[in-house]
Amino acid sequence: MNKQFLKIVNIITLLILVILLNGCATKPGPNLASKATLIHPQITTKDEVLKFLGPPGQIFTSSDGKEEWYYYYKIKSFWAKVPIVKNYCGKNYTEVLKIVIKGNRVIDCLYYTVTYPKKR
Repeated sequence: MNKQFLKIVNIITLLILVILLNGCATKPGPNLASKATLIHPQITTKDEVLKFLGPPGQIFTSSDGKEEWYYYYKIKSFWAKVPIVKNYCGKNYTEVLKIVIKGNRVIDCLYYTVTYPKKR
């Protein structure tokens, strides 16, 4: 085999390796699912929530004095940007942690994810 062909094969192999490693190297986030396990309704206080999670992304207050605190974290998959592959393995979604507080106590804690419709 000639040197030119081997050079091209080495470059392609290197590019594939870089793409695969980039897909594995994701930026770690807050992992709201595991943080939700720290919150116990009727036990955890508002100050403890702030200590565990910091300030929420949004707060809604109802007329009966309940506060709904929302924490969000967007998960963006590397593979969701790669043509063809994105149809099989790349998903973008948002983690949501909703904490309901009345007075100084947590009364409810709900973790869920939201996925977005695919663009056509």
